Amino acid sequence: MAQTHCHHSLLAKAALPDSVELSFEVKDFFTLATSDDNTFDLVYDYTFFVAIPPIRRKEWGRQMAALVKTGGYLITLVFPLDPPQDIGPPFFVRPAHYVDVLGGGWEKVIDRIPERSLETHKGRERLIVWKRTP
Repeated sequence: MAQTHCHHSLLAKAALPDSVELSFEVKDFFTLATSDDNTFDLVYDYTFFVAIPPIRRKEWGRQMAALVKTGGYLITLVFPLDPPQDIGPPFFVRPAHYVDVLGGGWEKVIDRIPERSLETHKGRERLIVWKRTP
């Protein structure tokens, strides 16, 4: 996450009970090292996928497969679902683009239009949750 977002997240964390284990780090997603003890139960992607050039999306898929532990979840809020364009960011996106780069090892468990959206996002986003399978 960006440094500014990390700072704001830490401020929000201060309002949580001490029993909540939560950490935030500023890292390069594409070079983040993974190991058995450095994988995640949950990853949330909202606007990151569409911000990276489409040529790098396969890297995104490989890294997500490495970061999300078996049985873990990847939550994607696919936005903006606008007409195709050659420029970005945001770059053109459709739900099928995620399928193309995630490859095998994922089960789609939720695929729906969000019940609540910002007024400017209505009809332009889709919530898709993937479960990492063995």
